Amino acid sequence: MAEFLTHVDIPAPGFHIDYKSTLLFMGSCFSDNIGSHMKALKFNVCHNPFGVVYNPASLANNLELLINKEQFTGDDLHYDNELWFSFSHYTLFSDPDKNNCLEKINRSFKAAKEHLTKTDIVLLTLGTSGAYQFKGSGKIVNNCHKLPANKFKRIFLSAQETFEVLKNSIQKLRSFNPDVKIVLTVSPIRHRKDGAIENQRSKAALIMAVSELVKKLEHIYYFPAYEIFMDELRDYRFYASDMIHPSEMAIQYIWERFSKTFLSPETLNIVSDVEKINKSLQHRPRHQEIDSYKKFQTALLKQIDSLTNRYPFIDFKEEVNRLLNI
Repeated sequence: MAEFLTHVDIPAPGFHIDYKSTLLFMGSCFSDNIGSHMKALKFNVCHNPFGVVYNPASLANNLELLINKEQFTGDDLHYDNELWFSFSHYTLFSDPDKNNCLEKINRSFKAAKEHLTKTDIVLLTLGTSGAYQFKGSGKIVNNCHKLPANKFKRIFLSAQETFEVLKNSIQKLRSFNPDVKIVLTVSPIRHRKDGAIENQRSKAALIMAVSELVKKLEHIYYFPAYEIFMDELRDYRFYASDMIHPSEMAIQYIWERFSKTFLSPETLNIVSDVEKINKSLQHRPRHQEIDSYKKFQTALLKQIDSLTNRYPFIDFKEEVNRLLNI
């Protein structure tokens, strides 16, 4: 039978992710998509504790902050447009109240720092080699927080610069957590703000840097999310309405390629069971008091109880309490 797409071959990584694994996802939207999906499937996941990070310099800096910094203080914050914010964080951490901003930042930061001490696998997703340098400090920022453009200088990191900043951070991470494995990806999402040509140059620089990291450092693996999207899913039906971001269908397809690459067969079976329960949990009846829903609820609670008895590391306590209206 004729093939109607070209498959991207993915070398076996030599290890598996299972429900005993502790995972940290950082980077652009791919990290959010896969990280949040795995969290919903009850894996032990921390994803994007600084919010979405697009450029490799900010990603490397945030990794080093997790390793070296104890907590954020008021001196780390800035105020503009009636909001307090951190240049190391995405906009979701901003707040009109300084203490609230700091509390949100430190709550996420401390949880991620503790998580990192036990992390087995770190997945880093690079979005663009383009970055913004704050003229006031000369430092590359994670987000411009809608400040005037004249306060920043637009720069592009070369493949060599990207290689160096990530190599240094990875080496520091290995000193902090010697057994950690690292999976690198390049986001398939195009950064059209700089134009189609510059976006391709940017992605090329990232891919070249990642290639060198995989060659020169141990226990680093590359998952070809970018190549899968560009080659296997080269049709606009796999894009969202903005024609830039992947559609839900595309995200699901890449997740399937990711899961078949990294998850053990036993873990895939457990995932299938968890997915069935998650699908049932999405059921929202108009009338909870009717007998048919009560029967459905009882059957679902039995399914959850059976699964958690077989696999005690699967935690559905929050969902059970919701079903029981506790």
